[in-house]
Amino acid sequence: MASRQDGARTERLAWYLGRLRAMGPGEILHRVGEAARRRAWMRRPADWDALPPGDPAPLPHLPELRRALTASAVLPGIARSLDEIRAGRFHYFGRDWPEPAFAEPGAGAAFWFHDPVCGGRWPGPEVGAFRVDVRSTVEAPDGTGRPGDVKYVWEPARLQMLHPLAAAWAAGDAAAGKSARAILASFIAENPPYGGVHWFSGIEMALRLVGLALVAAAAGPEGLPPGERAAFRRLVAAHARAIAAFPSLHSSANNHRIAEGLGLLVAGLLLASADREATAHEAAGRKILETEAERQILPDGVGAEQSLTYQAWTMEMLGLGAVLARAAGRPLAASVTARLALGAGFLRTMLDAGGRCPAIGDDDEGRILSDGLGPEPRYVASVTAAVAGLVGRPDLAPPARDPHLRDAIFGAPAAARPVEPGLRVFRTGGYTVWHAQARGRALHLVFDHGPIGYLGLAAHGHADALAVWLSIDGKPVLIDAGTYLYHAGGRRRVAMRESLAHNTLSVMGASHSVASAGFHWASRADARLVEETGGAEWSVTGAHEGYRRRFGTVHRRRVAAAEDGFRIGDALEGAGQPLPVEIRFLIHPDLSVSAHADGVSIRDASGLLCHFAPPSGFGTRLVPADRAGPAPEAVHAPRFGHLAAAHSLVFAGTLGAAEALTRIEIGARS
Repeated sequence: MASRQDGARTERLAWYLGRLRAMGPGEILHRVGEAARRRAWMRRPADWDALPPGDPAPLPHLPELRRALTASAVLPGIARSLDEIRAGRFHYFGRDWPEPAFAEPGAGAAFWFHDPVCGGRWPGPEVGAFRVDVRSTVEAPDGTGRPGDVKYVWEPARLQMLHPLAAAWAAGDAAAGKSARAILASFIAENPPYGGVHWFSGIEMALRLVGLALVAAAAGPEGLPPGERAAFRRLVAAHARAIAAFPSLHSSANNHRIAEGLGLLVAGLLLASADREATAHEAAGRKILETEAERQILPDGVGAEQSLTYQAWTMEMLGLGAVLARAAGRPLAASVTARLALGAGFLRTMLDAGGRCPAIGDDDEGRILSDGLGPEPRYVASVTAAVAGLVGRPDLAPPARDPHLRDAIFGAPAAARPVEPGLRVFRTGGYTVWHAQARGRALHLVFDHGPIGYLGLAAHGHADALAVWLSIDGKPVLIDAGTYLYHAGGRRRVAMRESLAHNTLSVMGASHSVASAGFHWASRADARLVEETGGAEWSVTGAHEGYRRRFGTVHRRRVAAAEDGFRIGDALEGAGQPLPVEIRFLIHPDLSVSAHADGVSIRDASGLLCHFAPPSGFGTRLVPADRAGPAPEAVHAPRFGHLAAAHSLVFAGTLGAAEALTRIEIGARS
């Protein structure tokens, strides 16, 4: 017990120190006030009777949402999820949950508070929400009794299993409606406000409200009995009050703030006929969405958080808010859809011919609309299609995507649009993207010359300044390490965020940006665009100063087209003498790699994809994934909570102001 408490205290202290580094005086004052409000809330009993009763009046009429749900009931993902729910099989992040007994009084706690990592139970209403320690968690059972990453217990409580049930219910499946009602009743019974892990986070509450909106649309105004309508409204009101009381501001005002805006807007719409607070909630949610759209989607369409999936996530929230507000007859400001269109244009450029994008920045597999229980590998493409429908721009449709519930809700165009060849430079957000045909193969190259992330915290960005990502014929070649875990990831989470886990250069084995914890930076290097030339022999140069303080040098990288592929030129400016460096590449483990006297070849079943030749005078170290051993040098997270070895390629040498040129030649299709 003592070791558990000591470890938890150490981790909490590290977390708070990291947050303090990102705070100014205004935020510190805000946090002091927030802590006082939290203490006041914790003095309340976790009891539904402590809140005003809900109104049993009919629920709002949501005909457009109901029609979209009905149209979605035939989708394969919906059918698959319904089969799993009916069989009592629930899986999240590749782990199994106990078969729930939602209809039995008191039996739901075994499901809602289950920890699949350690097999234990997270705190419920017996503990005030803000007394639950969601950060001192572990990657795997370690004998301390500490739970696994909080995302595991939060995921089912987002109530996204209600989404496929609502689609089936809207289409006339009474059994689906009965299951949705039982799940909702179980959650209400086991999670009175404001106690336990499920009342800790505003973003989690906002996502639950989305599920409640779908239930209201499927049920219709009088589809629930009066008593259940009263309980439904009280649940909505409890969520809205907590979201409004504890806003994500200052360094936390990232995607969480947009989620809170959507949650308040949805709550206002659901409570409109019964709650005097409804107008205030809707107005507050509307203002947040309209304000944050212009802050978090930059003028060139790049998401400010520097994560493609988090950008899609924020755009899905903004888009759903726009859909619901328009259906209510009170549309959001035109600036929201204008920024969404810019964002869709950028995301579409980041997709390869197969509708997949590089795993840049964090990805926790979060979705706003869900078809159920499985992963969604082409999520970014799906959101791009959804926004294309919302803004009436079929030209923004992605080259490929998977059918999804959000297609009908947003009116996504049915036709795919092939990727246009050419070079695009996003100067504000800091990316260059090249689509091209070379020797019969389709290339998709991305070069990062922008900031690490958003605001002082940059919580979801990685140290990928001047990194490159490459896919050939829709197959990932140069990949990102990914996310793995959040609070439970420990040192591995930190290492996977730093630059040694990315396709960039390191000086003397150091990361150009130093992560102090899973969401904090002790130092960060924001890259900048230095020079660009267009045409068939285009060239783009970026630089960052992450090594200036330690080594007195600036890393400058040039990426340029070549007749047989492309080149990467690295140089260190300002160093008094050449310094030891490593040019690192992380290669997808599904490909074959082999070292030769003149470099490294990468192949798949179609033959040679590409050949990497090191700079003159540099040595080559190649560690294939299947020979990495129990502690591989290079790992990547194919999905949240899962790790796999990757191929590691390192060119090592010394570097000064003279450019070292890495040559990447594309192989001809067999």
